Amino acid sequence: MNIEVVTEAANTTTWFFETEPPDATGWFFGTEATPVPTTGGLPPAAGCTLTEPTRCGIYGAAPFLQPLLILIWLGFLLWSFFGNGCLLAAMGTTMDMEEGGNYFLAGMAVADILLSLVHAPASISSLVSGELTTEGWCKVQAVLSPGLVNLSMSFMAGLWYCRYRYIVHPFSYQATVTTRRIAVAMVMSVVISFLPPAIFVLRHTTASDVTTVVNIAHPPVLTIPCNVGVPERPVSLFVDIFLFGVCTFCIVRVLLEARKHHVQIANQVPAQAWAEQDNAFKVQIKIVYTHLITLAVNCLTWLPILIIGGMFSSGALTMGNATSVWLEFFFLDVSSTFSDSVVFAFRYEIYRKALRQLVRKVRQLIDEYRGD
Repeated sequence: MNIEVVTEAANTTTWFFETEPPDATGWFFGTEATPVPTTGGLPPAAGCTLTEPTRCGIYGAAPFLQPLLILIWLGFLLWSFFGNGCLLAAMGTTMDMEEGGNYFLAGMAVADILLSLVHAPASISSLVSGELTTEGWCKVQAVLSPGLVNLSMSFMAGLWYCRYRYIVHPFSYQATVTTRRIAVAMVMSVVISFLPPAIFVLRHTTASDVTTVVNIAHPPVLTIPCNVGVPERPVSLFVDIFLFGVCTFCIVRVLLEARKHHVQIANQVPAQAWAEQDNAFKVQIKIVYTHLITLAVNCLTWLPILIIGGMFSSGALTMGNATSVWLEFFFLDVSSTFSDSVVFAFRYEIYRKALRQLVRKVRQLIDEYRGD
């Protein structure tokens, strides 16, 4: 769908909003002139535009799928709790997952749970009511949604750096990757991740005019969260791309230098100690391959959003029916990036153990109830 068609469809709503419709890239970067989207009184023949969220996305294309969409969002929310909860439990009870760098992995799991809480309940509420989220929750989403995405990527970069130090420089790892440095890195990640969206929301909240959802980059689809506008949005995109570059650099360094350093270490340690070192190396290489799978799935989850953002900013992509469906699908996927728990489930059988304990607990409760 070219921009002329989108503009023509958007102009059909001018009589309702009594203003010119926004530019097609307004949702992603946001402007204070963007009218408040609403779902009441829309012309039935209107197509998908930024000012008609109920006409966009999967819901707009097939309203009869509303119950199914609600169940899908609810399933993603529950899966995020269960999957990441099992992963956190495994890191707290499994000896070979107590390595310091896994603090970042735990942070990714927590960020994933919070991201699901930010997206899923608001999306379910919008699907039930047919209305966009409230002003207050829109501000919360504008801060937490991009902030948690940045935070998850920051923790992933920290995880890969620790993995790089552990494999390539094993003798200096304990002295380099200390608990204090990990804590400082995690605090800095939180500050850097949430600072751009927080500044954007605070700028509009403290403005002299009355703050409304007009000030926030409101989504064109009921199930897409509110976002920030310029200049904070490009800053967040730059942070995401930079962190992907850090992860890629660490991966390349690990894969290219790990075995070379492995041979060098073999010539530096006694034969008796070498067997233990060799076994530890094999375990770490297996962990690297596990993280590679995790990173690949995360790339499939995060990269489409970054690519779509770049295409919106360049004007190569405009909002339309097909675009809104793909955008909604990718945001649904981002809402529960439980790939870490899925991948580690195969390695540590954390789901099977958790389900086994759950079934055992339920049976105990049933037996106690029958005994009474």
